[in-house]
Amino acid sequence: MQRICDEYGILLISDEVITGFGRLGEWFGADYCDIQPDFMPFAKGVTSGYLPLGGVIISDRVADVLIDKGGEFFHGYTYSGHPVACAVAIANLKLIRSDDLVARVRDDIGPYLQRKWLDLLDHPMVGETRMVGLMGALEIVKDKKSLQRFDEKQGAGTICRDHLLDNGVCLRAVGDTIVCAPPLVLSYAEADELVDNTWKALDMTQQSLSST
Repeated sequence: MQRICDEYGILLISDEVITGFGRLGEWFGADYCDIQPDFMPFAKGVTSGYLPLGGVIISDRVADVLIDKGGEFFHGYTYSGHPVACAVAIANLKLIRSDDLVARVRDDIGPYLQRKWLDLLDHPMVGETRMVGLMGALEIVKDKKSLQRFDEKQGAGTICRDHLLDNGVCLRAVGDTIVCAPPLVLSYAEADELVDNTWKALDMTQQSLSST
């Protein structure tokens, strides 16, 4: 992708709203993928969600054009650079550095949860599991051998999400894909609980779908 964009002069965007600030075991997804984007939108992780804040990091070649052609880099809006949100972001980034959370995701809790998450592949409703750093997903299937999906109208993913919440696990359903993105400070015990309760929710989902 990088090679093609460079060859044809195409600007490359790396959406870092979820992958930024340590989630993949690197500061940014672009670092993990070893690419050099021209735009990096970010949010969420910059404040760990304590206050809303988002922005876009741009490359020198984009900034240079804006300055050379426009005379100034216009980017000010009424709530831009809000001091409270920015203070939270600075405090959050200092904690990520001082607690070495990026390395922890890469070398410690990330590999641990990845191994545990992989065990969910043994469940009869799971067709695939995957995880990088502390971002993963599993695919709910009707038939494990053929990977046949449930009828969309059955809402298997939504049913599973509701059972997950009933078991104290907050995961996201995107269709029949269950997405996992826990806090970077996740403990081993919490990782065990997350996976154990996900298995329980899958059992409950299987029972719910078999009765419809």
